[in-house]
Order: sequence, then structure tokens, then C-alpha cells
Amino acid sequence: MENDRLKFVQSFIGKPFTESPSPFAHWLNGTVVEAEKDSVTFQFTVRTEMTNPVGILHGGVIAAMIDDCMGVTFFVMGLENFYPTINLYVDFFNPVGDGKTILVRTQVVKQGKTIINMKAEVLSDRKKLLAQATSNLAFSNIKIPS
Repeated sequence: MENDRLKFVQSFIGKPFTESPSPFAHWLNGTVVEAEKDSVTFQFTVRTEMTNPVGILHGGVIAAMIDDCMGVTFFVMGLENFYPTINLYVDFFNPVGDGKTILVRTQVVKQGKTIINMKAEVLSDRKKLLAQATSNLAFSNIKIPS
């Protein structure tokens, strides 16, 4: 199952991930840059509706991009049960404005029996660190549909 999910996401490299089951992911409109068994990279373009009153990318949108990319990372792991996010810690370092392109890279740090720890970094198109995050996902009894 892992290879099928990974190959599925990899088939979108260079294209928006239009087959995400998440309506919110469709709004974010990320493009798959890279997908591996324990890591993904997505590219996003900052749109006006994603900015705060001073015209920079809203921190909540950054957190949502990170969380969504971590969800895709979890998906390509090929597990049978859903692991919802139980925490997400984000540090913000630099602003980015409307029309700019950013990258979100995720990585599984440790996969335990009940907790999966992940990290992420958000980079500008010039590879400047905009934000970084850590998160834990916890085992649930919810089965993922095939």
C-alpha cells in the first residue's frame, strides 16, 4: 500500500495536488515538488486572501500549509489507521508577501507504535527560512479507506 500511495503523490510532481481528499488542501493549492516515503515538499503561491492586514502571509495559513503537508507525509507512509495531529509548534522567523512562492518541506523524525513525530521547514524562493515546526500525530482507531 505504501508504494501505491507514494507513487500516487509522486504522479503529481510539478502539478497541483488536485486529488487530495481535503477541501482545505484544494484552497491552499499546493504543487508537489518531491515525495519520498518519509518526506514531502510542496510549493505554494501566496495569494491576497492568505495575507494578514499588513499584506504578509498569515501565520495561521503557514501553520495550515505545514499541517496539510504533514498529512500528505503521513499518507505516503501507507499506514492503515489515521493518526490525527495532536500538537503543532511553529516558530516564525521572516515574513513573505503576496505573490511570492514558498516551499514547505516535511520529514518524519521518529515513528513509534502510537506517536509519529515530524518536523517541517518553510522556505522562501531564495531559500530563506520563514518558519519551522514540529508536530506529533497520535494513533487512532479510525481506519483509512482504501
